[in-house]
Amino acid sequence: MMAWTGLSVANQLRLLYLLVICCTAAWLPVFADDLKSRGFSGMEIAMIINITPVTMFAIQPIYGFMADRIGFRKCMLVSTLLAAVSFLAYLKWDSFTAMVLITICMSVFYNGIQPTLDSLTLELTETSASFNYGSIRAAGAVGWAATGIVTGYFIDQVDTRVIYFFSAGSLAVAFLVSLWLPHSISGAPETNASIFKSIRYLSDKKLLFFLLIVVAVSASVTTIWNFYSIYMKENGASASLVGVGLSLQGLFEIPFFFYSVSILKRLGIKWTLLVCIGASALRMLLYSIVDVPEWAIGIDVLHGLSWSLFWVVCVEYTNLLVKAELRATGQSLLYAAYFGIGAVLGNFWTGYLYEAHLRVSSIFFINAIVVALVCVFAAIFIKEPSPDLEPA
Repeated sequence: MMAWTGLSVANQLRLLYLLVICCTAAWLPVFADDLKSRGFSGMEIAMIINITPVTMFAIQPIYGFMADRIGFRKCMLVSTLLAAVSFLAYLKWDSFTAMVLITICMSVFYNGIQPTLDSLTLELTETSASFNYGSIRAAGAVGWAATGIVTGYFIDQVDTRVIYFFSAGSLAVAFLVSLWLPHSISGAPETNASIFKSIRYLSDKKLLFFLLIVVAVSASVTTIWNFYSIYMKENGASASLVGVGLSLQGLFEIPFFFYSVSILKRLGIKWTLLVCIGASALRMLLYSIVDVPEWAIGIDVLHGLSWSLFWVVCVEYTNLLVKAELRATGQSLLYAAYFGIGAVLGNFWTGYLYEAHLRVSSIFFINAIVVALVCVFAAIFIKEPSPDLEPA
């Protein structure tokens, strides 16, 4: 199926992933650093950056239900346009109240973009055996890799506020691409199920137990997502070097996205999940030991295991546990668990410890122990799915 743009739907989705992850790579790793440069305290920073996950946790299930009901294209158009406008507002105001209000507005629309893309991609994988989630999602890793170096350079030349130009610009282009998205890839009509029936169906013990593990991992590794820039600068890194580290993270994602299906088929859901959680614990332990920023960049080689492959496992396993007509709802619950409640807990935890004058490296050490315990917990209680359930 070809769009008016001449791009197949698969390539449209790849382009959208690239643009959306460019947006994320521009603002997310540097947001706390930008707030610190504006003079906010550790707890104020934690409060502001927690707005995005709180909003995600609050609205994602409803957002997913709406995408299932009114269509993915409308959700993408509204979300990308209004999130882009919101990012530009960060350039005008500096007060704590303004930061809170802008972040609420941005988060309401930004939070719906990636779950919608994931749901579209999973729908595409069911229409053609030649596609899998990882091979399409890999385009986002390219966006992350490209953005890190570029934003790092311009932050050194100007200041941290340039991240909002990059984020707004990326989403503006994503809006234009979304104009030619099909209403449905599979041709199936939107679901007429009520949101209450959807939530009751998704009250599945296996799914909820898995989401609990996702929350625990997210609460621990959120320090990497939001305090990486501060950690590197505590060890003497420049903004450009931070950008190089972020770009390398994106490069390390690519092979794990491409070969994720092969790895899942070889190791299975459970063992792949355990390897990924273990890699997160090891990564944070090494961060806590290293105090030379160039060496810290070497640790980022674990990013592919600890994030990319971990996320593919999460998406695929969630997809196995929900009905096809409620796919967007299921993915929204996953996002609400990882980027919502898990990130909320992690940000407050990290903000509290940072306010208590712990270095970020010390926080990494504590979190490494927590993730190691989660890995043991998952090894005992997570069961391998039925072999007839194949990854998409």
